[in-house]
Amino acid sequence: MISEKIVAAIMIVFSSCGFFTNWAIVILMIKVTKLQKPFAILTVGLAIADGVFSTLYLFYATPMVFFQNEFLDYWSHLCGYFLMICYDASTYFHFIISLNRFLAVFTPVLYHKMFSITFTKLIVMATYLLSFILITLFFQILGCQNYYNAEYRAFQYSGGAICSLYGTYGDFYQVFTLTITSTLLDFTAIGKVVKMRSKSDKNSKELSLLKQSLSQTLFVLVIVCCFTWGPRLIPEKQFTFIFSSILWSSVHCFDGIFTLIFNSEIRRKISSTRPTVMVVSAVRSKATTINSLR
Repeated sequence: MISEKIVAAIMIVFSSCGFFTNWAIVILMIKVTKLQKPFAILTVGLAIADGVFSTLYLFYATPMVFFQNEFLDYWSHLCGYFLMICYDASTYFHFIISLNRFLAVFTPVLYHKMFSITFTKLIVMATYLLSFILITLFFQILGCQNYYNAEYRAFQYSGGAICSLYGTYGDFYQVFTLTITSTLLDFTAIGKVVKMRSKSDKNSKELSLLKQSLSQTLFVLVIVCCFTWGPRLIPEKQFTFIFSSILWSSVHCFDGIFTLIFNSEIRRKISSTRPTVMVVSAVRSKATTINSLR
């Protein structure tokens, strides 16, 4: 039997990684773009959802598992409620980001009309509002709960017809449908860009953004499949935490990692910061030496 401390240690790795990468993305994207680019706004919207999720996992869920705290365990359904809002919102953001790139490649005119700066910000707010309404309806008003089960060391839905309805249609079918659609949009857009065979900076940047979107979407698709069929292939309940607690956290962790890998604006900001720090340090050191000689 795998101990709670080992489970908590694995949770710390993914949640801390998700915490630092996603909040770093939020800060860097705001500094670099001033939120004057539609894709940047959507990326920040996704990173905030992932960042809040990882923050809750790091500072609430992980201590609850590590210390086996009864108080935190008792109120875990509230933590699960907010986790569900973040998870639901991130699912929508994956689809919207894929749609954003698809329209940018195939219909630039419609893209600029639809994804204006103001309207994109409204889309982000509407996404959060939609997730808040749906999750509140099912997990606060209709009585379903997403709570931590200490026996399985994983968050799970409480029983009942409402939870079964949401789990089937609001969770699996919705996520699976949006993810498959997003994957098709990404592959189609990438094929279009590759066929252009242009090595311009614009096409290179577009391809990088598509890689970011596709990698995030494919990872979610793989995780959804693991959520669904993993417990059937490995039914032992001691491994349930892998198909729930660990994989659920990894989705939001790798969203941030893939953004750091493929987003050229963030990479340039990170790479330009290091030399600047070194140059400033060198100048200060040189000035100190000169002053000491005078």
